[in-house]
Amino acid sequence: MYIDFHTHTIASDGRLTPTALIKKAKALGFGLIAKTDHDNVNLMPEFISAGKKFGIQAIPGMEISSRYLDKSLHIIALNIDYQNKKINWYAEQCIAARKIRGLKMADKLAINGWQLKKSELNHTLLARPHVALAVINHPKNKKRLLQEFGLLPDFSTFIKKYLAKNCPCYVPKKYYLRPLPAITMIHAAGGLAIIAHPACKTKEFSYSRAHLSKIIKNLPFDGLEVYSRDNTPAETTYLKSLAAKHHLLISAGSDYHGYDKEFPLGVKYRGKLVNTSYCTELIEKLNS
Repeated sequence: MYIDFHTHTIASDGRLTPTALIKKAKALGFGLIAKTDHDNVNLMPEFISAGKKFGIQAIPGMEISSRYLDKSLHIIALNIDYQNKKINWYAEQCIAARKIRGLKMADKLAINGWQLKKSELNHTLLARPHVALAVINHPKNKKRLLQEFGLLPDFSTFIKKYLAKNCPCYVPKKYYLRPLPAITMIHAAGGLAIIAHPACKTKEFSYSRAHLSKIIKNLPFDGLEVYSRDNTPAETTYLKSLAAKHHLLISAGSDYHGYDKEFPLGVKYRGKLVNTSYCTELIEKLNS
């Protein structure tokens, strides 16, 4: 059975409902799926219920945005009690802060000459992909988009030019938990704390080996996302060695958002989808 411990739904910036995610996973031969929407646990009952209905082990989770040593650090929380009071308090703070941030970025884009429909920003958890898509989807922006990008960009390409750090319409996050309190919160909710996409190459992450080593040595993480979407085989081999050296659980996550053509569900390693045999110790912990 295939596995994916890092996916997103419409509860944050994904395209699929939790039920649609489970149905897709079932059709593709997956046995375990974690819903890890950004900084919230909304729609988790639907996800759990759909997992039972379609015979998929549905793992409640969340992707927590944090920072460490002047770099973004995303933490995958797996198998948390999604009804935990502290988890839900944190989610409420994030939803409110992200709304303010998203609207500020939209205002900057408007000043920059882009057309936006505020109705397209009406999301429970407003994230940068929503803001980018509000620009991309507006018909009055098409000519300018083609001039600047050569073709209609996807949201990731637009974010890199306008909404990423040091870009003209970027607004920094004002609210986030530091890593240690975030990990403590995850553990108190019965979950495991996993370092997300440690070989990510965007400006906000792009860890050096020394930086990643400091994260691992200085913080009480349970696991490392060894198998991730953009890893080269050499990077995966290195991450496996790090996990073994520091006694970290090995996880696998595609960071799936529902964009199947560009970023499909599941992680491939040497041409094959990662299955349960790649993460046996983690799965044992999840089931214990």
